Amino acid sequence: MADEHSLNCFHGALLDEDADVFLVQDGDYLIQAKPDRRFAPPKLILAVKKVKVRRIDIIKVDGAGYRFMGKSYADLNQIINQFTCRPLELANGDTVLLKRAIPKGKFSFIHKDIRLQRKIGSGAYGTVYKGVFAKDSRPIAVKRIDSDGKNDQALIDMMKEARVMQLFDHPNIVKFYGYIVDRTPYLLVMELCSDGAVEDKLRSIGRGIPPAQRVLFSMQASRGLEYLHSKICIHRDLATRNCLLHGSVLKLADFGMCRATTCYKIDLTKPQNVRWLAPEVWKTAETKFNTDVYAFAITLWELFEIPYRTPYQEWPAYTVKERVMGGYRLQTPKEMPEAVMTLMKSCWDHDPDRRPIASEIRKQLEVINLAFNDDDNLPTGRFDVVEKDPKSATLTARSEGGKSFMGLPRAL
Repeated sequence: MADEHSLNCFHGALLDEDADVFLVQDGDYLIQAKPDRRFAPPKLILAVKKVKVRRIDIIKVDGAGYRFMGKSYADLNQIINQFTCRPLELANGDTVLLKRAIPKGKFSFIHKDIRLQRKIGSGAYGTVYKGVFAKDSRPIAVKRIDSDGKNDQALIDMMKEARVMQLFDHPNIVKFYGYIVDRTPYLLVMELCSDGAVEDKLRSIGRGIPPAQRVLFSMQASRGLEYLHSKICIHRDLATRNCLLHGSVLKLADFGMCRATTCYKIDLTKPQNVRWLAPEVWKTAETKFNTDVYAFAITLWELFEIPYRTPYQEWPAYTVKERVMGGYRLQTPKEMPEAVMTLMKSCWDHDPDRRPIASEIRKQLEVINLAFNDDDNLPTGRFDVVEKDPKSATLTARSEGGKSFMGLPRAL
């Protein structure tokens, strides 16, 4: 007996706005699952195109097949087969034949396609796991969304993130592989950046990251930001905690707040990342490309502050808001190169129209990077930590050939 999971046209709990994109011609159809706050499992829906997309409930009867349009069917194939031969009667007297089953898209996976291995992080959104694709054991990061399947909001938020990440393909942005919504838990599948968040490295290694590496990270972050803006997307949560490392390559991550627009209104009554938020947002309630640029300035500050500390950590959030709106800015890190300092200050200019655009930031940082790095000195591998005793360690960035990078000891 064919259940929904055996059908290639079953798209799980895909949202209507995402499903509708697949239904192009009259007669195109697919099957969705809808979270039901009263019953489990979720109800099924046949979505079919006839001028517009129409949706008809399929009732799953425990141990007795399905009910559709007032009739009983042993399995879903019977429903599909009947209405590929006989027109399906719709509201307002319309009829339609089921002509083309729409298979899952290239970003759609099912639970059996992956294997979870271990937890590597968590937050308000859910939990992140290290895992692999079942087919080829390729490593992946899997974000598990906290949802019981009876509330749409977690799924809506997840699919917003998936929708925008599908637009991206850049070496300095975490690669998106797909989503899993055939059943709960709902999952996002992404590239695994095995060296973790930049903020964690800054906290743990401190002076072990030389200025040249910090400049390189800054340049890579600017390349990612320029790419996002070229795709007409605002990140809205740029910070070192949302930058990941894979070897010596920095990648922008966490696109839960990212929006594909040039201006996005926010609700200022909700919690905000005050320490990275541009001062004008408190007046306009609008985030734009230039508010991302302001956040990039704070990210530059994070990259060069030694030892690492949270921006304005000595102040509560309301004091940060008042002081920044009044024109106060963070003190320049002592070891920040002068050229980076000048760029940082232009990026947090109080007048948003005077801030440089992302492409100009990238150009300036590429020039600065040339003064600090050349191809012979850059690490190509990961940071290796070799413990001397429980209280100290040295850290060496090793190249593919095994040579240490610049021979620099790094204290944890």
